[in-house]
Amino acid sequence: MLPLPRCVKRIRIATAGLVLGLAVSAAAEDSHVRARLVSDLETPTPGATFRVGVVLEPEPGWHVYWRNPGGAGLTTEVDLELPAGYGIGDLEWPAPVRFTQPGGIIGYGYKEPVLLAAEVRAPAHAGAALPVTAKASWLACKDVCVLGSAELAAELPLAGESGEAARSAFAGWRDRLPRPARPGEVSVSVTGGPLPVSGSAELTVWLSWAEPPGAVEVFPDPGRGLKVEDVRTRSRDTLTRIDLTANRLAGSSRPASTLPVVVVRTDGEGRRTALDLDIDLD
Repeated sequence: MLPLPRCVKRIRIATAGLVLGLAVSAAAEDSHVRARLVSDLETPTPGATFRVGVVLEPEPGWHVYWRNPGGAGLTTEVDLELPAGYGIGDLEWPAPVRFTQPGGIIGYGYKEPVLLAAEVRAPAHAGAALPVTAKASWLACKDVCVLGSAELAAELPLAGESGEAARSAFAGWRDRLPRPARPGEVSVSVTGGPLPVSGSAELTVWLSWAEPPGAVEVFPDPGRGLKVEDVRTRSRDTLTRIDLTANRLAGSSRPASTLPVVVVRTDGEGRRTALDLDIDLD
């Protein structure tokens, strides 16, 4: 068992040579999380695009972390390995939830099963079967925190029960992914800046919505050269105010000019809609 650690951020997706193996799922009961390799590939076709990912299923009461774990925690990692020639895109992260950890520390992550997947493009010489492996690692927390990992392998396309489970995992997945704001949906302005090249500033971000947004949550994704703390959100009618402290970390080779955030709206029926927004720091 581990005490709750301070934030460590790392995400990797890698390609490699041919990897053999036929297991399609793995249990990691000691870390209170089950991991499964899934894909929506149905028919291998040269040049086709499809997705490969890992489903993490925490036990009730447990959670794993988003790409920004918040004030404490560890980023979940997924490494995908496919034969040479296959191109792999960035990992696509569903909108997280916010939870309060011991000591009042805010964390971002997932309490329910989550699919972390990436788009894959097949080369012109793609064959009829595709071996793929995935390595996943995570920190699972409840009253204590436990490190977990799994090494998964399969041959695509998945068939039988494995194929049905994969199709079920991808059903509704896109609706959980953040999307760009539509024209006229929301406007963004900032007061309190600019942020010093090296140092911190208290900023207020104003979101003006075309219609009342419902409940609003904000999940900053600052990257390595930026630290964000004390995020506070209030909404009234069509206006949302976000107060935060941003700090450009000394020694960063390319100081960040924008702060990416995921903004989640929840309507009266509990439906969540996630938007990707960039906050101007200058």
